[in-house]
Amino acid sequence: MKRLKPFLLISFTVAVFICCGSSDSSSDNDNDGVTPPQQCLAPTALSVTLLNGNTVALEWGDMNGETQWKYVLQSQGMGDPTTEGEDTTTNPLTLTDLNPSSSYEFYIRTVCTDNNLSPWAGPVSFTTTVPEGYVKVWEDHFDGPTINTNYWTMGTLRDPESGDIIPGADGDFLLKDKYSGYVTEEDSYIEDGALVLRNQKRAYEGTDPAGSYNYTSGWAMTMHKVYLNKGYIEMRAQFPSGDKVWPALWLIAEDLVWGPEWDMFEYFGQNVEGDDVMAMHLFVGEWDSPRWSTGFIFNFDQEYDCEAWHIYGFEWTEEKAVWSVDGVVKRELSSDGFWARWPNEDMYLVFNNEVQTYATDQTTEWPNYLKIDYVEIYSNQD
Repeated sequence: MKRLKPFLLISFTVAVFICCGSSDSSSDNDNDGVTPPQQCLAPTALSVTLLNGNTVALEWGDMNGETQWKYVLQSQGMGDPTTEGEDTTTNPLTLTDLNPSSSYEFYIRTVCTDNNLSPWAGPVSFTTTVPEGYVKVWEDHFDGPTINTNYWTMGTLRDPESGDIIPGADGDFLLKDKYSGYVTEEDSYIEDGALVLRNQKRAYEGTDPAGSYNYTSGWAMTMHKVYLNKGYIEMRAQFPSGDKVWPALWLIAEDLVWGPEWDMFEYFGQNVEGDDVMAMHLFVGEWDSPRWSTGFIFNFDQEYDCEAWHIYGFEWTEEKAVWSVDGVVKRELSSDGFWARWPNEDMYLVFNNEVQTYATDQTTEWPNYLKIDYVEIYSNQD
């Protein structure tokens, strides 16, 4: 897992006192040449970045140029700290192994010269994301130079070992004609510790299905390699924005029969429900007898900024499905009413950045990217 690298700034202050000239004590110099002590100022610009479900990076600015601080991390709502605080010389400060589904608040103060302490700055509040009772069973943080092919198939809709293909696909490199991006391996890669799926606007001659294309896209899936039947999935990701894009993080059935399908997070720059929407759907049944349950976060890019890093969580149990962004629940769906159609089978991950055939291309920047910093799968041990 990528972590923010701690750093230590060491400063030296040299005080030089020079006694000059006259021994005359002038009444015009009320301080007798003594400089008053510098005020010990509190840190500013406190921020919290969720690095994964139980790890955060705390960061702040210092007004004094000091390199020592005391911090307090406590349950949210406890108010001003009643303890002296923990010592640190690291900014940013990374804290791990926090409790799941817990709300915290963070305070910090500066240790100035002669151990003077500034007032407390804070609180800054945050909530950890992994639900209670879950244990991590699989993860990929994309820290290697290339993709782990024991986990992933990249740049094609066909599993190279079994020969199986995504059900209903028009070819090895295009799911359906409502997608305009021809999938390529060169648009599916690892860079700077993240899985990158790129959309490009370019002329391209495809072979399967054969044809001339105006766009290419990235695709990654775990068919027959990594799959789950219920659990909690957490992904830290950046989405692209623009009217033409159609990126998605989703689950489809390992038995190669469509459905069910979980659209964990599917972004539409343009959609019949409105522009700039993040979809959270369930499809059950088969194509001749479909049943959809749809949900949307409207004005998603406007509210969240697609290109910013966010933690996207999806919990699937026998009783419900829960979608969350940065630990905040955005949709909850009960299994009541789905009877035997509620998904109860192995499903695998599909991540793709795509191009909508029937959308306009007026606000989209090219190339654009869906980036995934990590994927973690948890199992409920209760």
